This record gives sequence, C-alpha cells and structure tokens, in this order.
Amino acid sequence: MNPSTERGSADRIPAVLKAATKSWVAIIDDHESMRSSLARVMRLEGIRAMAFTSAEQYLDHSSATAPCCLVLDLQLLGMSGLELAEFLDRERPPLPPTVFISAHEDLLASLDGGHLAHGRLRKPFEIDALLALVKPLL
Repeated sequence: MNPSTERGSADRIPAVLKAATKSWVAIIDDHESMRSSLARVMRLEGIRAMAFTSAEQYLDHSSATAPCCLVLDLQLLGMSGLELAEFLDRERPPLPPTVFISAHEDLLASLDGGHLAHGRLRKPFEIDALLALVKPLL
C-alpha cells in the first residue's frame, strides 16, 4: 500500500466542512417548547446547536469553542438576556453575534442604537427569518 494514497476518512473531508462542524449555535430560552423547537430546526438544517434554560446555565457551560451565534431570549428567569449579552461583551469578549428574541416589542425596541444585536425577532417569528440571520455566521 502506498502511504500517499492511504488516508483516513477525516483527510477526505474538505476543510470548509471541518470548520463548519465545529461551528455551533447557543439557544438560550427559558421556555422548553421554544428551546426544543429551535434546536430541532437547527439540527434539521445541519446546524449544531446547544440549548440552555438560563443565562446562568450558559455561563456555567464550558466548550472548546465559542458559539458562532447566540439566539437569546430577552426575558429570562434570573439574569436577563440583555444582562447576559452585556456581561459577555464586557467580561468575555468578543460577544458572539446575537439574535435577540422576545414576544415583547418594547423589549426589542430597547435595543435600538445598541451594538449588541446582530438581529432581533418578535415571537412568533418565521423560522426562515432566524435561519437567514444564523446561516451566514456558520
């Protein structure tokens, strides 16, 4: 056997795909149905996602790589979504691009003029709108 032609299966995976498999999205929402629905959609789209019930659970999680994106509910029990984004921006920069979600238009409007939001969506939102914000970040 010629060693130059014998390669492991990992060597046959294009570099772009290897990078994409390391990318992941963090979904942080205290409503189980929203978390599981978003995680399922991401999985169906071939996007790695991890779901968290709170800002504190996200902060306690350790990962070898930072998420490429946060999908973050503004209204969480305990630390709010905005407080989490501000903390990450201040204490653990850089803040990953963040898509804020909320059922409350006034909370989303409070993000006007800020630098923290990559996007914002009012619940209920079209999943295609979320994917349009997330996919370019992978």
